[in-house]
Amino acid sequence: MYYVTERFYKMGITMRRCNTSQFFFSIATGLIAALFWLPIPPAPAADLTPEKLQTVSEDQKTQETAVEGVTFSNPVTTKWKVTAKIRGGSGPAVNMFLTMPIPTEWPEQSVAVAEDEIPTNIANVGYRDLDGGIRQIIAKIPQIRPREEITISMTFLVSTSQINAPQDPSLFVRPKTSQRDGKPYLGIGPQINFRDSKLKKQVKSIVAEQDALWSEIEAIYDWVRDNIEDTSEPPRDTIKVFRDRRGCNEDKVGLFVAMCRAHKIPARMVWVQGTQYAEFMLVDSEGKAHWFPCSVGGVREFGSYSEPRIVLQKGDCIKVPEKESRQKFVGEFATCQGKSKPAVAFQRVLLED
Repeated sequence: MYYVTERFYKMGITMRRCNTSQFFFSIATGLIAALFWLPIPPAPAADLTPEKLQTVSEDQKTQETAVEGVTFSNPVTTKWKVTAKIRGGSGPAVNMFLTMPIPTEWPEQSVAVAEDEIPTNIANVGYRDLDGGIRQIIAKIPQIRPREEITISMTFLVSTSQINAPQDPSLFVRPKTSQRDGKPYLGIGPQINFRDSKLKKQVKSIVAEQDALWSEIEAIYDWVRDNIEDTSEPPRDTIKVFRDRRGCNEDKVGLFVAMCRAHKIPARMVWVQGTQYAEFMLVDSEGKAHWFPCSVGGVREFGSYSEPRIVLQKGDCIKVPEKESRQKFVGEFATCQGKSKPAVAFQRVLLED
């Protein structure tokens, strides 16, 4: 501060000999010089000791693990062909409309068109997406002559991966019932019903002795596997399957899904080439949804699925525009106008290399 005082004192002595502009210039010069002499406080040292660095590293590792659910490996690529063969009747028909479900993209599956066979007299062929990630081919044929044969087919290149269980299931918790990802998979649907007092009581008894959510779901899974006898009968309502203690693979998957929903765990059926399995949903610490597979019938696999199969559909309560009621599985559909109805044969084939 001595330098600043002396500077202003000297300016005061010489002020009588300076004009106004020179005076203000002298003041500005003095202030700038003073700033250079003011002490600058040192910056605080970063607290990054080896112990702190290790703690940060562990925290980052925990966060990365928390958002990692299942992983995928060993993809298998195959060809999947869908075909509609139409043969006209004894008279003409008009305005034929048909739909065919096709494989679509999922985290463990990618799909690409390999080739198609579409006649030139088809007015319109395209795709339509339904709720739940389901995709269909839709085709419109303006006219079919008597005895005319028409074939519509598309071949897809499908790559499906093995699904591996999470390393630490304890990181995942029950989602809120209002969560958008899981809400559609908490209610009842075609042949999947849990509104039965004995079924709900059984679920409570199964999970009572478990100390973790993952263990509770696994206990439900093991109960279905151990207590439902395998049959070759057509699929039935889950309440009947539960009461009779018997059912086909589709029934067992449906019962596991229903019991999960009774326990407020979102769950759904997964339809793959030749069979079905189940998926249940949990969330991580950030609220992100993760789906975990389990094979209810056959080889025991909980949280993983080691045999890659083409995924045809996920979900079991699908709204289809052409149907009045919701569908458990979306199949093919065809309709037309005319007194003589054409015959339609649908095929879904896995092509050998």
